[in-house]
Amino acid sequence: MLTLLVSGNNLSAAVGTLVGSRIVGRYGGVIIGAGGFFLGLVLEGRFLHGAALSLIPHSYFYITYAFLVSFLIFLFANIGRAPLSLTMALAGTALGIDVRIGRLIDYKFVILMVAFWVIAPVISIVVSYFAEKGIFRRNFKNVWNVARWLKFLIVISSFLTAFTLGANTLGFIANVEGFNFLTITVMTVAIFSGAFFLSSGVIKRVGEEMYSMRYSNALVSLVVSSLLVEIATFFAVPLSNTQTLTSSVFGVGISYKYKAIYMRPFLIIILTWILSPSIGFILGYLV
Repeated sequence: MLTLLVSGNNLSAAVGTLVGSRIVGRYGGVIIGAGGFFLGLVLEGRFLHGAALSLIPHSYFYITYAFLVSFLIFLFANIGRAPLSLTMALAGTALGIDVRIGRLIDYKFVILMVAFWVIAPVISIVVSYFAEKGIFRRNFKNVWNVARWLKFLIVISSFLTAFTLGANTLGFIANVEGFNFLTITVMTVAIFSGAFFLSSGVIKRVGEEMYSMRYSNALVSLVVSSLLVEIATFFAVPLSNTQTLTSSVFGVGISYKYKAIYMRPFLIIILTWILSPSIGFILGYLV
């Protein structure tokens, strides 16, 4: 159930800009995103094994409780159509459980993880801002040819973004539960079900309500987001694509002019970044 909600809620991080820039329709974006989720989980999901060991006790009771808390937090986010970071909710819950039962906490890993959570969105904003201003503000001679290449690159970048989300976020879930054939099979069914049936609201929020996307905007946002999450994956650090992608969209938006951005959706998402680990920690401590 958690994978089902994650796939629907966080699909926006992969294909929201693709759909928002109107290169493909919603269903085309869903197919690209779900396929990327699946391959990322299968090929690189094991990289998050260390994170799962560091954050949560190897006990089915505590694992089930952490999943349940994350599921409830995600459920409320899905109702509010706000892209939510699973990694923050689940990690916050796990840390709350650790403190409650007196488990030895790997503080070096926790500091590294929080550093990624704080620094990655800042890097996303800065890099996206300068990339958009420095690369895509030039006057190209063959505009239509450039547009065709941009469309192709955006589709590839959307798939790679979904791939990194599958490797990192869904890989984190798989390793907490136990990375085996049964887990991957159940998660695969949940990935495609959630992507097709639970994704329309959050795709609209990221792709259309935040910022009126152009091809160059979408490409910069996706490339920056996917690179940062892939780096975090190789460091075995859970990092949400919703953080990096939303920050990239914001950076691209301010490279034009302030009034081009609808601030309310951004503020809602930032609020969820703060509340999800905090609520998870409190509920984890109350186990």
